[in-house]
Amino acid sequence: ARAGLDVLVLESSASAGGMSASRTLSDDYRFENFVVGPANRLANAAAKAVAEKPGRTYHPLFVHAASGLGKTHLLHAIGWDALKRRPRSKVVYISAERFANEYIEAIQKNHLVSFRKKVRQAAMLLIDDVQCLTGKEGMQEEFFHTFNSLTDRHKQIVLASDRPATEIREIEDRLVSRFQWGMTAEIVAPTLETRIAILRRKRTERGAEVPD
Repeated sequence: ARAGLDVLVLESSASAGGMSASRTLSDDYRFENFVVGPANRLANAAAKAVAEKPGRTYHPLFVHAASGLGKTHLLHAIGWDALKRRPRSKVVYISAERFANEYIEAIQKNHLVSFRKKVRQAAMLLIDDVQCLTGKEGMQEEFFHTFNSLTDRHKQIVLASDRPATEIREIEDRLVSRFQWGMTAEIVAPTLETRIAILRRKRTERGAEVPD
């Protein structure tokens, strides 16, 4: 399942011609197994809100945290929950790096129209590691218009970054401004009690024998 972490378009298998969501979203990352504590409570609540009412609650939702604190987990959980609620909706999960690579390939092969159609016709766009937009002027331009297209259609955008939007270097001010339009939620390092709860959950899920 982890092989799908960087992959492109996913739809519920109920969608005509769509691929199974299980091929692109990790089964390990759902709301049901996200351990909530003081450090991530706000981000978890915001993620659930946009999954329940995409495009109407927080647009966009911008989640930032250091590596390993759960932002990718929340992006996948939003995707799973959104598809569960609306099986025929089109959800796109993609890393910013993959977005850039596909954009470059689309230019090379003269496939920009199909690339834009794939991304801009989504009901929900989940972009991971958005800090990778740094310094890529052409891709920032493309993403700017993608953002506006989805916004005009009242579709949901969720962004995850390893730093706040204002601290992403070499990124256009107009993108930073749009990243801050909606809700920004930070995940900080969990408390000792939350870390213990996370370890106990993993112990149970994996059937490991680890003493308290």
